[in-house]
This record gives sequence, C-alpha cells and structure tokens, in this order.
Amino acid sequence: MQPVPELKLGAGIDDGRDRLDVVVPSWLLSIVTHVVLFFAMAMILRGCSSSGTVGSKVGDGTFREIVLHIPREIVLHPADQNTANPNEALTRDEGTPQLEKSIVGDDKSISDLLSLPTNSALPVLGPGPAASLRTPADAKELIKSSGRRPTGGEETSGLGQTTFFDIAAKGNRFVYVLDRSGSMYDHGAIRVAKEELVVSLAALEQTQQFQVLFYNQGLLELTGGADRPAMQWATDINRTLARQFISSVQPDGGTDHMPALKKALRYQPEHLFFLTDADQPILSARELNEIKTANNGRTAIHCVEFGKGPEISADNFLKKLARENGGTYRYRDVTKFGRR
Repeated sequence: MQPVPELKLGAGIDDGRDRLDVVVPSWLLSIVTHVVLFFAMAMILRGCSSSGTVGSKVGDGTFREIVLHIPREIVLHPADQNTANPNEALTRDEGTPQLEKSIVGDDKSISDLLSLPTNSALPVLGPGPAASLRTPADAKELIKSSGRRPTGGEETSGLGQTTFFDIAAKGNRFVYVLDRSGSMYDHGAIRVAKEELVVSLAALEQTQQFQVLFYNQGLLELTGGADRPAMQWATDINRTLARQFISSVQPDGGTDHMPALKKALRYQPEHLFFLTDADQPILSARELNEIKTANNGRTAIHCVEFGKGPEISADNFLKKLARENGGTYRYRDVTKFGRR
C-alpha cells in the first residue's frame, strides 16, 4: 500500500535559522474545500429565493384556488334538457314561430294546394281496402244524419262549418258540383274554382261527409277508394284522394246542368254548392220547378256564377235556383282572376 501524499507547508525563516515544516493531509484539505463550496452555493440560492419574493410574493409556499367562471346560460344539465321548451328553436327574437312566418303571406296556388302532403303518418295512396268508406268510430254519436236541412229554429251549434266563395254553411253532408266545360279555361277560371274547392274541403272535420262532381256534357264523380261513387268521410286520406281527383280534372266540351244537379240531389246533402260560368243553356222554368220538387226543401242549393265583367242586376236562372231552394248566390268576375 502506497503512503498517502502529504502537503508540506513551509513556515521557516530564511534568516539562517532552522525551518519549520507543517504537514496537512490532502483528504482534509478536500473536505474543507467542499464544505466551503457547499455554503457558498447555499448562500447564492437563498439570495435568489429572497429576491424573487419581493413585490410578487412568488414561492411563498402557499396554494391558491383558481376559479373558472362559466356563464349559466352555457351550462345545460340533462334535467334542464327535459324541461326546455321544444318550440324555442322555431321562435324568432320577436316571438313569432318561424314555421308560422313561412306560411303567412304565401300566395295561394293550386299547385301548392293540390300537392300531396308529406306527412309520413299517411298510408301509401291508392285504392286500398275501401278506405274512403270507412266511418270514424264515433260518427254515429257525433252525426245527425237525417238528411234534412236544419231550419232556423233548430240547434246547429254542434254542426261543422265550411265556406265556398264566401258562402258559409253548417252541416254534416256537403256536395260540390263544378262546371268543367271548355270555357272554364278562360282567365284561369278552373284553377280558381279548384283552389276554392280544396280550401273548403280542408275546413271539414272527419265526422262530416262530402262528394265532388265535375260536369260538362258528361259527369265525373269522386269514388275515392271505392268501386262506385259515394259520400266520403272527411278523413285525411279521403281528402287527399279528393285532391288527386280534383287535380286530374281538365276543362273540355259543352255544358248540361240538369244531369249533374239531379245526381247531386240523390246524395241528399244538407248543402249543395253549384258553380258554373255558362249563361247558356239556361234552366227553364219547368226545369227549375222540377229541381225544387225533387229537393223538397231538404238541401240548400248555393249558386256561384263565373261571369265576364261586372255583375248584371237582372234576374237569371242561377239566382232563381238559389232563391227557390233556400241557398245563397255569389258572382265572380273572371276577368279579374288573371293567369296564376
């Protein structure tokens, strides 16, 4: 084993006297050096720490809570979702539903009125298993199907109401008879007639019944899903089938009023709406009396005349037909219809 090196410190005096040498081990010198360096580093770190606390108080050894504020409007708990108003998404700032705004102000167009509904609840259209003849379950309790027109003294508050060219009528059985002769092409008269007819049918309830006839020199009747014409309950599907039928009819040919009126009276409606633009041929006094006798006061016959130009005050067969059968007369100038 080699001896540990020793450091000799000279403390002698060069004056000729003997020299005193002090021997210090190297390991002791290393320890002293490291201790000095350790204290020096400790002092430096302490100085940096104390200087960082001035003003900012950083590193004071305490923990602080940091709160993140979120507006309540943004937070929507599951419970709130169940109670939220489902119509809020359809409402504008002014409080008017957007869906309603999209409907209000739209022009009434036959292409829109006759378009098929998009309600997925409706079954596929088609003849089907006699759907048009199906009676509402509670119809027997809700309908007074005596076939007799109510008089002024009878209770009519429970009866449904509809209108046709501003003619209001209450009842449960309605028949519409519309002229489809070639002259109904003029000024878009057939389009206006179809529009009014569809609107009138839309006002009916499912406990009411209706039938639609178009005539020229022949007769077209609504069959719905049945094999033969019959009164139709005003259910959604029956009104849809009626709209299909109405949209398919086109004007053509001449005019023959009597067969259409006689057939319509056989349905024994409470109200019959009769529309024509033909001043020829007129119904003679004999024919008017024949209709009045066959009707026997059961049906109110309302007449709508499509004419060209202002209404003439003179009496005509349509005014007499309405007057003699407890109905109402209306006149419309087709030149004001325009082409829609």
